[in-house]
Amino acid sequence: MPCRAFIFDLFGTLVNGFTRQDYDQVNAQMAAAVRVPYTEFWRLMGETYRDSCLGRYNTYEDLVADVCARAGVQAHLTRIAQATAFHFEFIAKAIVPEPEVLETLDILKKRGLRLGLISDCAPAVPMLFPKSPLSRLIDVPVFSCEERIKKPSSPIYHRTCQRLQIVPQECIYVGDGSSQELTGAAAVGMRPVLKRIDLSDVYDSHRPEVEGWRGLAINEIKELCDMRF
Repeated sequence: MPCRAFIFDLFGTLVNGFTRQDYDQVNAQMAAAVRVPYTEFWRLMGETYRDSCLGRYNTYEDLVADVCARAGVQAHLTRIAQATAFHFEFIAKAIVPEPEVLETLDILKKRGLRLGLISDCAPAVPMLFPKSPLSRLIDVPVFSCEERIKKPSSPIYHRTCQRLQIVPQECIYVGDGSSQELTGAAAVGMRPVLKRIDLSDVYDSHRPEVEGWRGLAINEIKELCDMRF
C-alpha cells in the first residue's frame, strides 16, 4: 500500500530525549522543594513512572504528593506546587523541536501526508503540547496518560490510525526504539523506521530491538524527505 501517513515518537525523535544529566537536575530541584532526600525521591519517581504514563494520577501534583507520602514526608501544597513547576518548566522547553524538524514535517504535510504522534508521557506533556510549534503540524497527537495505554500495546497504534483515517499498512512509524515501540508498530502492520540517537545518557540505555535492528534507520528526521516508501 502507498504511504499516506507518518506517526512519530516524541522524545528522542521529534525533540531531544530525556538525558539523565539534564533531568536529574530537575529531580534534585523537585526533591529539595518538597524536602525529600534526593536519592529517595529519584527512586520513587522511577517507581511511579509507569503509573504516571498510564494516567493513574489526575494531575502531576498528585504524583508528587504520592511520592512524598511514600517517602514519609508531609509536604505542604505550596511546596508540591513548586516542585511541579520545576517539572513543567523543563517539559515546556523540552518539547520545542529544532527548526529542521519543523521544516521536515512541513514538507511531508505539503506532500499530502497525514502526521500523527504517540508519546508515552505524564500529564504535563499533553497540557503543554498546544504551545509547542509541533502542534500546528501534527494532525493527531496521542498521549499514553490520556489513553491509559502505552507502547507497545496494539490499541494505542490502532487508535492513532483510526483518528488519522488510515489503516496501519499505509503508515510509517518513526521512533528511537524506546518501550519496544518499533516492534509494536510492526506488529500492527506499520513500517517502522529507527531514529538513531546517543544512548549513553538516557534512563533506558538497554534497548534490545535497537541493538539488533535490521530495518530502515535514519540519523536525522530530514532524511525522511529523501526516502522512498
